Amino acid sequence: TRQVTATPHATALIHPGGSLTYTQLDTQAARLATLLKEHGAGPGHLIAIALPRGADLVLAILATLKAGAAYLPLDVRYPAERLQYMLDDATPTLLLTTDGALPDGIDTGNVHCLTLDDLHRNLQDIEPLQGVTCRIDDPAYVIYTSGSTGRPKGVVVTHRGISALAHTQHNRLTPGIGSRVLQFASPSFDAAFWELTTALLSGAALVTTPEDHLTPGTALATTIDHHHITHLTIPPSALAAMADVALPTVSCLVVAGEACTPQVIDHWAAGRRFVNAYGPTETTVCATTSHPLTPGHPPTLGSAVTAGSLLLLDHHLTPVPAGTPGELYITGPSLARGYLGRSGLTAERFVANPFGPPGSRMYRTG
Repeated sequence: TRQVTATPHATALIHPGGSLTYTQLDTQAARLATLLKEHGAGPGHLIAIALPRGADLVLAILATLKAGAAYLPLDVRYPAERLQYMLDDATPTLLLTTDGALPDGIDTGNVHCLTLDDLHRNLQDIEPLQGVTCRIDDPAYVIYTSGSTGRPKGVVVTHRGISALAHTQHNRLTPGIGSRVLQFASPSFDAAFWELTTALLSGAALVTTPEDHLTPGTALATTIDHHHITHLTIPPSALAAMADVALPTVSCLVVAGEACTPQVIDHWAAGRRFVNAYGPTETTVCATTSHPLTPGHPPTLGSAVTAGSLLLLDHHLTPVPAGTPGELYITGPSLARGYLGRSGLTAERFVANPFGPPGSRMYRTG
């Protein structure tokens, strides 16, 4: 809301069908939020969103948050089995989708389905929802882990860590009016939320484009050049397919999701702000970012996000001396609430913080 007030006429969203200013995007999202509340959305409720990339996906996310509910993003390219698992495990109040978006064979069970095609027909006649009804510790979204170490887990992230995330992005990535942030990550990956906040909480424009325009290599390079993308977040391995391009419009390049190598820094860091970011889903996308890295220097994880801290501890929870291996623990307001429906696992990974005030927690990264 503050950003809409500050930059009402700035471009907020660029999509294949055109663009929306901050005022236009906010108004449309507020109208959709009214409809969602009429169908039961509100604090404590989870709204599953199964939409392809585009303006509707961004509108649905913002409308869900405005209604006070949390959103569960379902990447419609995922295998039907994984999408079915997430729906069955999360039991959302509503499923917001569009005709033909979900793969065949998905059983929505008792989930009430809303088709955005139908909602759009009445949207212009709906009174925009005024204000936001959620509290800072209400859930904002649920992201499922990959399941590489077992069954996928739904991580419940609250609103509390979002301000720290936005403050970190503002200070370390410097987006603003005139910046263009590419929506590159899968909607079911929390980096997509990182991209959304980088843009919409800074006055920049979020650029969304069809999936086949994002394939690393010629397609992605063409998209970046065509839209004059200034801020790009991408895994280091995806940059390997971009070795023959220069990406001259990209003034801020963030690598995340994988370990960054010195070779990546040497090839891509010159002439731009190059940041290495790290963070498990359990820490509101990002736990650390580096200072701008330069060729010839090894990559580092950098420092904790705003209001957070990092601890290296042994198995007795004692800080280890410098240069001694230890397990990384993360503290601060960015910690997720825990795992959806898994209190035992939540208690195992989110533990009491003996170095902080009473009631504070640490996340064990492993």
